[in-house]
Amino acid sequence: MKRLLACAAVCLAIASTAPATAQLPLLQQPGQPSAVLDAQNLEPLRKAPLTILPSLTITGEYNDNIFLDNHNRVSDFILGLTPGLAVVYERPTYRLTAGYNFTAELFATETQQSHAFDRQNFWLDSRWRVDPQLTFTLSDAFIYSADTNLVSTSGVATGSNRSYSNNLAGGVAWQLDPFWTLRANAGWTLERFGSGLEDSDVYRIGVGAERRLTPLLTGTTGYEFAYFNIKGEPNFVTHTPRIGARWQVTETIGLSLSAGPSFELREDGQTHVTPAVSAGYSQRVPFGALGLSYDRSIGTAAGLGGPTDDDLITGYVTVTTLLRGLTIQFLPRYSVVESPHGNRIDIRAFTAALYTTYRLTDWVSLIGGYQFFHQRSDSTVVTRIGTPIAADADQNRVFVGVQFGYPIRID
Repeated sequence: MKRLLACAAVCLAIASTAPATAQLPLLQQPGQPSAVLDAQNLEPLRKAPLTILPSLTITGEYNDNIFLDNHNRVSDFILGLTPGLAVVYERPTYRLTAGYNFTAELFATETQQSHAFDRQNFWLDSRWRVDPQLTFTLSDAFIYSADTNLVSTSGVATGSNRSYSNNLAGGVAWQLDPFWTLRANAGWTLERFGSGLEDSDVYRIGVGAERRLTPLLTGTTGYEFAYFNIKGEPNFVTHTPRIGARWQVTETIGLSLSAGPSFELREDGQTHVTPAVSAGYSQRVPFGALGLSYDRSIGTAAGLGGPTDDDLITGYVTVTTLLRGLTIQFLPRYSVVESPHGNRIDIRAFTAALYTTYRLTDWVSLIGGYQFFHQRSDSTVVTRIGTPIAADADQNRVFVGVQFGYPIRID
């Protein structure tokens, strides 16, 4: 925690409750769901309620550390083929978007790593406004990958290990009057890893209330209960009351903050109290958008066991005005994952990703990017033969490619 105090203080000085856009996940690979988004609104208006977008992405990638382990550093060139399908269905009172893709990879040197389905993505996002006062939401995100730093919610790596995660969440918002809104939500996050790591399931239920204090300031309060089931570890629950606020400083700048104590109660009788904080800043700027967020919570440490105190700083910069059809995204993320007592788990991980998309025509786009990953671990947890599970890792990935896709509208 001490390693992050200075950086967290900077975040909290400018920010307050993390906006949803600040929580953008790093792209798993070319052809990820975000690649089909139209950041510059170049597509013609959708006149049909159903839009189907099939796509095919062809990429070439250089990865200088395919096993995410500095003690076994191997580089390779990889050819990727990513077919995908996205669906948008919308009516005046509801909207549903969903999609799936997978990547078949062919390794030039490490040919045994070549597989057809080692990278898969599924996403779902839906909203249903029953009436002006009542709204339901449902979302789901599934990732399957050999890159454990992209699967785990904490963003740390435990080597190259075929793993998957799924995050299912639903919510309801009820606007009582122009000043009061009540909210409730529930979620289930599962993480599954290969041998030597500990799978986990986390179940959450939360309730909250919002009070509009001024046209620009809203006060928030809430409570979240979470149940953690980690293989090989005592189960535990957390109780987290929060209080916070959202402030629309100007038409283009938004700040938010929510904080409170998180009480951890374990089956073996141990207890632990730690701060729970979510802070965020977002702004629309002439060249696009940018944002920064900080989140502190109790986590599961990417298959290493847990519980852990996780500090996560994420940011985003989106540029859309340099050239018609050109979109540039920069997505940094820094995480510190530590055991509350001792250094059984003690990891710092940093990822910086730069992605570009240039839309040549309505159905052809050029894509490219660079992703840097840096991890250092002082953890004492080891495998059965005494080797570190969370090894130091430095990785550079560069890719270029072309994506084909055209929306099919159905009345």
